[in-house]
Amino acid sequence: MTRTATLTCVMTAVLATASSVRAVAAQRLVDVQPIATDTLHDVAVTAYERGRPIIYYNPILMDRVGPQLAHFFIAHEYGHVAYGHTGGALAEPRSDLSNLRQRQELDADCYATRLLADDDRPAVDAALQFFTRMGSFRFDDLHPTGSQRASKILSCLPDDQASQSAGNPTD
Repeated sequence: MTRTATLTCVMTAVLATASSVRAVAAQRLVDVQPIATDTLHDVAVTAYERGRPIIYYNPILMDRVGPQLAHFFIAHEYGHVAYGHTGGALAEPRSDLSNLRQRQELDADCYATRLLADDDRPAVDAALQFFTRMGSFRFDDLHPTGSQRASKILSCLPDDQASQSAGNPTD
């Protein structure tokens, strides 16, 4: 087999794999079932039940944070689904789990930012303001600080939008 033929076979395999990975991720997004529950102690969480992604959300807390921030939080949960985050159940020891979950939270923030930046920029701005105000506070050791999250959101904005927000993230 010639080098060109070998390279073509490898490229085809890589592209087919990437395509199937995107297809699986897209199917997960289609299969999401949102469930409202006022007993949830968080704004929203993603879980998998019988292999199907479910976003549980607390409608009372969603009302409290307002529609823009609620949109960001739901988009964030869809980020967990799109990336196949399962909570890091196989990570050991606890410090590894903490680092993994913090990375997953930042990835989901970036997903939400990219998803909403063009069509729902007020949602991104609300999240940026919320996390900037949080500063060094974190909800638990599985979540990054507010400052880390605000920084990640800024880094995930399209270049033209990031330069506009960087100067005044709390407007």
